[in-house]
Amino acid sequence: MLDTQQVDERSENEPPDFSSTKAQKLPQYIAAFIVALGAFGLGMVVGWSATAVEKLRHDLPLTVIDVSWLGSIVNLAAAVVMLPLALLMKVMGRRTVMLVMAPAFALSWIVLALARSVPWLLVARFFTGLCGGVFSVVGPIYNGEVADKKVRGALGTFYQLFLCTGLVAAYVIGHWGSLLTLNLCSAAVPALFFGLAWLVPETPVYLMERGDDPGAERALRWLRGPRFDVAREMVLIAEYLEQMRAKEIGLRKAFATRAATRALVISAVTMTIQQASGIKPVVFYTVSIFKGAGSDIDPYVATVITGVVLAVATLVSTLLVDRWGRRYMLLVSGVLTTTCHVVIGIHYYRGENSSIGWLPLAALCAYLVTYSAGYGAVPWVLLGELFPPEIKEIAGPICSSVNWLVAFVVAMVFPMSVSSLGFAVSFWLLGLFCFLGFVFVFVFVVETKGKTLEEIQEQLENTSYFNFKL
Repeated sequence: MLDTQQVDERSENEPPDFSSTKAQKLPQYIAAFIVALGAFGLGMVVGWSATAVEKLRHDLPLTVIDVSWLGSIVNLAAAVVMLPLALLMKVMGRRTVMLVMAPAFALSWIVLALARSVPWLLVARFFTGLCGGVFSVVGPIYNGEVADKKVRGALGTFYQLFLCTGLVAAYVIGHWGSLLTLNLCSAAVPALFFGLAWLVPETPVYLMERGDDPGAERALRWLRGPRFDVAREMVLIAEYLEQMRAKEIGLRKAFATRAATRALVISAVTMTIQQASGIKPVVFYTVSIFKGAGSDIDPYVATVITGVVLAVATLVSTLLVDRWGRRYMLLVSGVLTTTCHVVIGIHYYRGENSSIGWLPLAALCAYLVTYSAGYGAVPWVLLGELFPPEIKEIAGPICSSVNWLVAFVVAMVFPMSVSSLGFAVSFWLLGLFCFLGFVFVFVFVVETKGKTLEEIQEQLENTSYFNFKL
């Protein structure tokens, strides 16, 4: 998975599964679809620079530093908004936060469309990243809190699916349309969300947390249908909220145990590995990468192909992550992503002596597949499994901020590395980070598949820090 942002952040405030009479599924799918438009918009933010940077070069004298900032600043913006976002959601609610962000999101795209200088482009890109970062967290939480247990898994995949679809849309529009068309189409997505989001309710969990039981009942009847046992679910939500209030703890106490600190280190480092493996340079600068490869394949067509491969690989990874072990998938991903980067680097190193013009595209597609199955998907799964609920509300924003900050650094440094060291060395460095990730996983990461929260906590607390088992 791309980032992101498949934050299973939704589990931070997710109530327990409810046993109920038949709940209507269609209203829940409608709500999830509307909210997932925010993820689609974030996908367009991520995919924008792949084609836009090359088109901007025709109108503006972009330096290497300019290119670095245009690609990376969205990650910095998303990192900035992570920590205060939890407070905003508590005060304003899930739906209201997204409704407030949507006009700002659309306006940022319009400013980007009108910008004629690098400073204004950077300002607009910063705010698209900030607004997209909000949706990357609030959207999955919203879907988790409105979903019935029978559709929660399906609705949980909406975020990543729409994110990858938005990425492909940005690649396609950026290839066959003008830069103005790309920006205006991107602005239309949050505008569409703003128009439709008024149709869906706030989450019942948040409404009951604020003491609005009548509002929660109306929301449940909208989401589940008139024949659903609303009263029973409201009792269960109330019990869940009471348990969560009883477990609220401060930052120092949250990480006082060995299990908690070890979980935080594992989660934060795997988030670092995810971004240091090179996913952001690949999706941000795809056209530039293929132009530098000297391939006979049109760089814009190759970019669209990689976007489609990423979307398909992300879908497949959602099926594999529950079938294979988390640790096993990370180890396999570490070996294969390292290999892909080494092969790409060798192609660039040989330059004109390389007669295999399709190799960079094949290697990048292979990287995206192996990344999605392990480094892309598993860190978010571990975030949801390593921490108990009372710690997850603190650990989630911390690890998400680490993820976005590392993404910012890698996306910022990559163009400068290419400029000073060349593509070959730059990809070999990414391969080195992939290999170091493999070593960390082999030594420190524990297996969580098929284990209860209590079993995971006991394993973190009582076993050695080192875990050399295959």
